[in-house]
Amino acid sequence: MKERFLEIAQSFFISVTLIDVAMWLLGVIFRPDQRFGYEIFLYPLLYGIIGVIPAAIMGEKKELTIWQTVIRKTVQLLLLLVLLLAYMFAGQPLNAETAVLAAAVSGSIVLIYVLVNVICWMLDLRTARSMTEDLRAYQKHRMQ
Repeated sequence: MKERFLEIAQSFFISVTLIDVAMWLLGVIFRPDQRFGYEIFLYPLLYGIIGVIPAAIMGEKKELTIWQTVIRKTVQLLLLLVLLLAYMFAGQPLNAETAVLAAAVSGSIVLIYVLVNVICWMLDLRTARSMTEDLRAYQKHRMQ
């Protein structure tokens, strides 16, 4: 349970950082003259919370095969796209500008999702290597 919470928290903070970058980049491209109040600082946090919902509800206790993991990650990504796009664009009229913006946001969601998973994988790999080195050192010390 503790490991699952730490994994979700790690994904949340990585997501929020990448969401900040994406919001800045999309804002500079699509609405460079628009200015916001302080409430804008809450949106990356809210989007980060929405972003970890699929992983939180689809957590699996048993070890999955590679294909099961790919399928689960794909379903999580699709659920994430639906949740975020529905939240961001619900009630807005469908026109060319909204469609282009929704496509750009969808692309950034996919990119952020992939980057979060790659970064988490790299951090897990680093931890696994460190644990392996510690185990080898322990075994070597124990054999002497």
